[in-house]
Amino acid sequence: MGYIQGTGRGQLVLFEEKIDDMISEDHVIRFIDAYVERLNLFSLEIHNIENNIGAPGYNPSLYLKIYIYSYLNKIRSSRKIEKECSRNIELIWLACKLCPDFWSISNFRKQNKKALKNIFKEFLKFCHKLNLLSFDLVAIDGTKMRSQNSLSNIYKKDEIEKTLEKTEERIEEYLVVLESNDKKEQDEYEFLNKNIPQKLKQLEKHKDKLGFVKEIFKENPELERYFANDPDSNFQKDNGRCVAGYNCQSAVDEKNKLIIATNVTNENNDMRQLNNMLEKVNEEKQELEIDKKMLAVADAGYHSEIEIFEAVKDENIDVYIPNPRDVKTKEKQGREVKNKIPTKGYEKENFIYDKENGVFICPKGELLKKSGNVYVKDGIKKQKYQCKKCSSCESFNLCTTNKEGRSIEVSENFEEMEKFREKVKSELGKKIVKKRKELVEHPFGTIKRNLGFTYFMQRGIEKVKAEYSFISFIYNFKRVVNIIGVKKLIEVLN
Repeated sequence: MGYIQGTGRGQLVLFEEKIDDMISEDHVIRFIDAYVERLNLFSLEIHNIENNIGAPGYNPSLYLKIYIYSYLNKIRSSRKIEKECSRNIELIWLACKLCPDFWSISNFRKQNKKALKNIFKEFLKFCHKLNLLSFDLVAIDGTKMRSQNSLSNIYKKDEIEKTLEKTEERIEEYLVVLESNDKKEQDEYEFLNKNIPQKLKQLEKHKDKLGFVKEIFKENPELERYFANDPDSNFQKDNGRCVAGYNCQSAVDEKNKLIIATNVTNENNDMRQLNNMLEKVNEEKQELEIDKKMLAVADAGYHSEIEIFEAVKDENIDVYIPNPRDVKTKEKQGREVKNKIPTKGYEKENFIYDKENGVFICPKGELLKKSGNVYVKDGIKKQKYQCKKCSSCESFNLCTTNKEGRSIEVSENFEEMEKFREKVKSELGKKIVKKRKELVEHPFGTIKRNLGFTYFMQRGIEKVKAEYSFISFIYNFKRVVNIIGVKKLIEVLN
């Protein structure tokens, strides 16, 4: 049985096939090419990248096309991008057979931080013209992404001296070995001395680095840890692991699950990120000239009294954030925790507030009255309420271990926070909170699993912010192509 035969490598052809004929009419690179060609690069503040002194550089639009294609295809290394430009038929078509060197490709990304953010915003304008955004409901969430900083390059202030001493000891050990080898025969010396000079060089380099880090700790007394590769990064908890990285924030529009605002912080939780993200969403609304009330939802990780009170001041945003006490994992649901004080039925939410008399009423009907003056804790004014009749109560061991009686600590804005909590627990609130996960998990899943972006190529928080904006733009780009299709998108551009 015969097989299908290919064309002989030495076969001459009368008519050469055009590169354009190799790319289908509905291929995404045709939209990349058409979209970038219609961008105003000056308004995006894209800088030119010079090749060599006296030689003309490549058009900045070429670099942008190459980067959009490469990120869509999970390629971020400048060296790999350079290789693909010379062997990938799709990139050869897109770049018209031009092949910038990896250094120029890398410099374009480094020198266009602001432009990469502007491209994200510019594409949102295009999405708005296509009626793909609604701004009716916006879900806010964060995800952790690793930085260019391995755990071995993180130094602690209280351990730097010890690490430096160990390094010096190892250098001394190698020097002793070298000295003893000098007294031996040449043949034996070459065998024993193998790799020792190289190791000594590495240790000396490491010692210099430790000395540099030690000086940084001296100059910055408040600094407890130093991340050598990327000083702006921080420890982040990610799926049970602790990694050096960043906390990436996204606001997702309900209509088509497009990302409408982004931010990157090195804080390892979301407690102070709500208003930062709402402010960025409002900026986008103003740029797109959208003026209407909007629902905003975030998970319990964003629950902060200070942040919530600031957010509810904006009459154009109705915020929904569940209270951490109302959020229980499936493992905890229906499971009693033995020997826990207070036990079920005597927890804080079981104490009823009597607004008229300004007291709390415990499950046994006893009163908890104000105790002491108002004090500030974590930036919030608080008041303590305590019961003086607990010692004679039959439920004492179920309620508290405090010999002075059960006490409750509440904020001065307790009533307003309870109203907010009830709003979130309402039927509408439950539906909105449930919708949140559906909205935010789609972009994060696509970015991390489909596109493979689990770490950053850039170092420093400003460069990282720019890269995350570009990653979010790539997600939106891919999403819009899937929703509308290449041919229709090009028709819109034309």
